[in-house]
Amino acid sequence: MRELVLNNKSDVPEVIDREQSVRFAFELKEPGFAEFTMTASCDGDWLVEERESVMLQVWVNGEYNQDIVLFYGERWLEYPRLLGYLDAGEYEVELRFHELSSPLTKQAQVKAAEIHRVSRDSELGLVYRYAPVLYGRNLGHPAESTYTDTPLVVFYTMESSSTGTILEYQVLYSHEDEGTPAPMLMAKWGRLTDIEWTLRVELDRDYEVVKATYQGLHHVTTEYRGGSLLGGHPVMQAASAHGMVTDVPTSGYRFLFAPAYRWNPAEEPRERVMDAFPFTYQMMAWEYMRHRKLSQLIAAGDGSEHWQVRDVRDYLYVQTSKWVEDAVMKKRTCVDIRVRLKDSDMTYSSSFGYWQMEDFKAVYDGPYEWFSTTVQLPQGTTVNDIACVEVELWEGGAHRVKVRGLKAFMLDANFLPGMAVETGEELVLTGESPVASLWCAR
Repeated sequence: MRELVLNNKSDVPEVIDREQSVRFAFELKEPGFAEFTMTASCDGDWLVEERESVMLQVWVNGEYNQDIVLFYGERWLEYPRLLGYLDAGEYEVELRFHELSSPLTKQAQVKAAEIHRVSRDSELGLVYRYAPVLYGRNLGHPAESTYTDTPLVVFYTMESSSTGTILEYQVLYSHEDEGTPAPMLMAKWGRLTDIEWTLRVELDRDYEVVKATYQGLHHVTTEYRGGSLLGGHPVMQAASAHGMVTDVPTSGYRFLFAPAYRWNPAEEPRERVMDAFPFTYQMMAWEYMRHRKLSQLIAAGDGSEHWQVRDVRDYLYVQTSKWVEDAVMKKRTCVDIRVRLKDSDMTYSSSFGYWQMEDFKAVYDGPYEWFSTTVQLPQGTTVNDIACVEVELWEGGAHRVKVRGLKAFMLDANFLPGMAVETGEELVLTGESPVASLWCAR
């Protein structure tokens, strides 16, 4: 149940600067989770160093609640957050300009603010109940999340178990400063954003916590022993330059995102979250362009070729799936996506032609059936230039694999997903017949 308790819209946006704050009053007639969505812009620019974003402090009835990083610059964007679980009563939200905003920024504008009350006993209330408070990163700067690897979206999975319910929260970050080099990110994951599972909560049939774990440093699943804030929300801290967390916060700024998407791993790849929030592709591009020095060249085995992420608009973004009956062979079974263009004999490979160094492969070998990858194409190529999208079974895995579904698109001039080609066709690849066409132009 979502009950609207505040709907504040204005033709003349409210201005927030270093001297002036904005206030909104609302009333909850019953207790519940306060879902706060603000439509805002600022004089920041994620592409420009020291002008990346404005950070707003959120205060509720005079007490610090959290912060919101306005990363989308002068473009209007909705920023959905939770104020936590609140008792019935009258409240006032105040938005203040944070002193740790990018130094070349001066102001933000808010043209709309909505607050919904979500019942604790509803399904959405259950999801909100365990959504984590995420403290921002402070590895080398007190507010790193204002200019790099900023969290953009929190999404979740919810599944039934033999003893109750399992909730898992994942965070989508704008990029990652360490870990897999950019060309390999595009090959293995089909993106430069970082998506990490953050908190997993196992509940009994009364929806009480039986066990909670998080993805700690070095990708180690760790038992959660942290505290709670804002009406019972678990507390996490961004603790590495590639999305790992801890339950011991050390920074002075925090976020409480409203989980905005329910992901179904059996039906779609995680990147469908990016499709649902297209600005994430823009943030990915802008951050990479600003931090291009983070890109590394990946050499072929003989050292004769290099692949570098020059422009994220030169790629075909591919979403598909692979299904293997033998669970032991699941991770070892990989497929390469190949693109053929009209009026050309060239073939372009998602894995750079089966590039591999020891156990590290330029191909998706993660835990899910549905996955994403990209294929780098000549500059200026469009979807209309594609003759065929093929799939090929790698050696060394299962002898037989099913490949089902295809969504493929390129980014337009504004780094937004363009026209997509889609099919639900299912193919079977074997050692004897390792290649098949997922889609061909008519």
